[in-house]
Amino acid sequence: MVSLVLLLLSICAAGVSALPATLQPRQSWTFGYWAHELTEFGCRPIIFIWAKATIEPGNMGNTVGPRLSDGLKAVFGPANVATQGVDYWGFIETNFYPGGAPPWGIYDMQLLLSSAATCPNSKIIAAGYSQGAALTHRAVEGLSQAVKDKITAVVTFGDTQTWQDGGRIKNFDTNRTLIICNAGDAVCTGTLYVFPVHFDYVKWVPTATYYLAQKLLDDAAVRPWPNGSFVFPNVTVPGIPPIPSAPQPPEAVPLSLPPLPTPNNVGAMGSNVLFS
Repeated sequence: MVSLVLLLLSICAAGVSALPATLQPRQSWTFGYWAHELTEFGCRPIIFIWAKATIEPGNMGNTVGPRLSDGLKAVFGPANVATQGVDYWGFIETNFYPGGAPPWGIYDMQLLLSSAATCPNSKIIAAGYSQGAALTHRAVEGLSQAVKDKITAVVTFGDTQTWQDGGRIKNFDTNRTLIICNAGDAVCTGTLYVFPVHFDYVKWVPTATYYLAQKLLDDAAVRPWPNGSFVFPNVTVPGIPPIPSAPQPPEAVPLSLPPLPTPNNVGAMGSNVLFS
C-alpha cells in the first residue's frame, strides 16, 4: 500500500514538473459586466481602461463598454488587449460632485492609468460613458505629463463635461481626444437633464473602435511594438472616413463601416472563448 502511494506521488510530481514555468492567462472576449485583465494578467500590447455610466452593473456596464472592448479585440485580437473597468459606484447622486464624478472613482482611474504607464511596451487607451465620461475628464487632466504622454487616445460618450470643459479634456491633447454627443443630448450642454437620446450610444461603437484603432496604428508606426510582443491577427482595418471634430455637430452620424466580427459563443454569457 505504501509503495502504491509513493508511486502515485511520483507520477503527480512528474506531471507538475512538466508544466510550463508560467501559466498563460485566458484570452477572452468581454462576457458579463466585469473586466480586470490588467490587474489580473498584467501588461499587454494594448491596455484599455473603461469608466461605466451611472448605475450600470459591474465595472464595464451593459451597453457601450463591453461592446467597445470586443470591438478592439475583434480588430487586434483578444490576446493583445487587456480590458480593465474602473471599480467605482456610479450613483445618480455622485454626478453632483465637483467635476461631475466621485473622488474615489477619479483616484481609481488615475491609479489604473498610472499603473498601465509602467508597462514599457504597452499602448494605453481610455474611454467613458456619461458619468464615466466625467470621471475620465477628471482622471486624465490630473495625471502627470509623463503618464499623459503614454496615453494614445481617449473617447467619451454622452459626456456630461462637454460644455464645462469647452469640448475637450483639460490639459490633454485634442488630437488624441474624441468626444461623442448625440444631437439633443442635454447632458452635453451643461445640464443633467436626461432624455432617451442619452441612452442611444451603442450605435457609435464602430466609430469609436476604428478611431482608437487608427490612433493605435499611427502610434505603432512611430513606436512599434517590440518583435514578438504583438501578434497581429489576420484582419484588415478599413480606411476611416473623416471623423467629426469634438464635440460633434448635430448633423453628425455614426460612421458607415464594415460590421465588426462577431465573437464566438456571444450568447453564452459567463463562458469564455480561449485563444492560444
